Amino acid sequence: WSDLEMLMITREEVPRKSFLKGTVPITVNSITEAKLRLILEEPDLQWPFYAGLVKNLVVLAGDKSKPSYYSSIASSVPQEKLRKALKDNLSDLVFESCGRIFSCIARKRYDNIYCAVIETLLEMRTALCLLNCTHVNHDYFEGIRETFNFKRLPKRYPVLATRMWNTKDPLCIAKDSRELLRNYLSLLKSEKII
Repeated sequence: WSDLEMLMITREEVPRKSFLKGTVPITVNSITEAKLRLILEEPDLQWPFYAGLVKNLVVLAGDKSKPSYYSSIASSVPQEKLRKALKDNLSDLVFESCGRIFSCIARKRYDNIYCAVIETLLEMRTALCLLNCTHVNHDYFEGIRETFNFKRLPKRYPVLATRMWNTKDPLCIAKDSRELLRNYLSLLKSEKII
């Protein structure tokens, strides 16, 4: 039912390949070692994804010590660099997607609201990873749930995020989104990100 994704870490660029095996999508992605190191050493919005990816890699062929080597690079990035990555990319996270929740309600386009909720929460997960200088090991709600254990969080984040993910009621989503955004802004101010 799920897809199978493989990653090759190469010296030179190799094109991405994808195909179906029955009804299972199989994707072979590649990244050069130089590009991977750059992402891990000089963080941007991709850092949480790749830091989690290298932490969880299972080596099928090649040097089995490489995942822990890459993971040690990611974990040794100074906190200042991760906070700077958040500050530099802040406008790309949460604000537009959360605003889309309110515009869906104002335009009575309730069918689109859930996509905006998912975007908001996934972008907040990325922001919280950078703020807390860590990554998650899972995607979708399981990854969001992992962030509930982070040290620096918006007030009532676990309750509000869970309710927003689970509810289909636009008024409840609007109320919780408004509170979550207010608490997120308060956190960013207290952490001197804005």
